[in-house]
Amino acid sequence: MITHTTQIRVRYGEVDQMGFLYHSHYVEYFDVARTEFIRSLGVSNREIEADGVMLPVLNVTIDYRIPAHYDDVLTIRTTLREMPGVKIRFYYEVLLPDGQVSTTGSVTLAFMDSRTKRAVRPPKKLLDLVRPYFE
Repeated sequence: MITHTTQIRVRYGEVDQMGFLYHSHYVEYFDVARTEFIRSLGVSNREIEADGVMLPVLNVTIDYRIPAHYDDVLTIRTTLREMPGVKIRFYYEVLLPDGQVSTTGSVTLAFMDSRTKRAVRPPKKLLDLVRPYFE
């Protein structure tokens, strides 16, 4: 299992009329956290795409518990619980400034050849970087 944390401050334009972080922005925050998670391993999404592999989203789940508000600094804990195959699933916990869990969720992506649009194995470089965490 690998875990990485990312912090994001809720911006004014991201809250709704009730003053809550608008629900769809959590998916954007998951994307930011996932990008930073991959970068923390030593590879970037740009490098993966340059190697001809795309990562389309297959599934998103979100459970909202406690709303976040404007100017909250949220900690997003991103976890990879299993070795990727043709799919990779990231799990998320969004923590409020006081440490309470605001939201949990997951995103499942597929590894896809950018030319053929068919499922492929993960890039060897990515597998080599995550394998030590699962041995």
